Amino acid sequence: MKFGKAEIKKLHEDKFLLESFNTLRTNLLYTKDLQVIAITSSTPNEGKTTSAFYLAKSYIEIGKKVILIDCDLRKASLRKFFTVKVKAKGLSDFLSQQSQEFIHETSEENLFVIFAGQIPPNPTELLTSSKFDSLIQTLKEEFDIVIIDTSPMSAGIDASIIGRVADGIVLVIRNNFVKKHTCKRVKKELERNGGRVVGAVLNRIEKHQTDYYEYGYGEYYSS
Repeated sequence: MKFGKAEIKKLHEDKFLLESFNTLRTNLLYTKDLQVIAITSSTPNEGKTTSAFYLAKSYIEIGKKVILIDCDLRKASLRKFFTVKVKAKGLSDFLSQQSQEFIHETSEENLFVIFAGQIPPNPTELLTSSKFDSLIQTLKEEFDIVIIDTSPMSAGIDASIIGRVADGIVLVIRNNFVKKHTCKRVKKELERNGGRVVGAVLNRIEKHQTDYYEYGYGEYYSS
């Protein structure tokens, strides 16, 4: 099969994307007591859901059993990465006691997913419930890695709430999209509310900005 320029460029970008998240995964593996990882951002459209998805794929590549949870109960977007033929139940359905069938297998071996479910009128109330805390503890017993895609910090306090039950938080930052002082403020807010920020993903890096990264995902890590 012959590939044209567009196809070759796409293959290169996909390979670079996976390699970037493999590097991030390697850094996170050296972080002590990091089983539950929350992914958030300062504002919408910074790439947090994409980061959560590719980080999950990176972990299963080394044989980890991973569950990916869409905890953005205000504007869920994880479903776009999967082919869902039926109206799959999700987190909100479980927390509101409407369904017990909310954990779904995927076509990727060792990757499981919990979708957000129906948009609830009270997302913060559901996430602060003891039922949510118990769920996370149960998942830690069954899975090697739990990755949680949260709502952006600008949407409310949900990410801070989830950060308390996570072992670490990764902050996704879109290049030339948010101000540095905003990122610093968000980091401080997460930590003030009991979260542990273990690193950040810087994405949408232009080729001219660095000799190493091409347009795609870079990563910055700090323990």
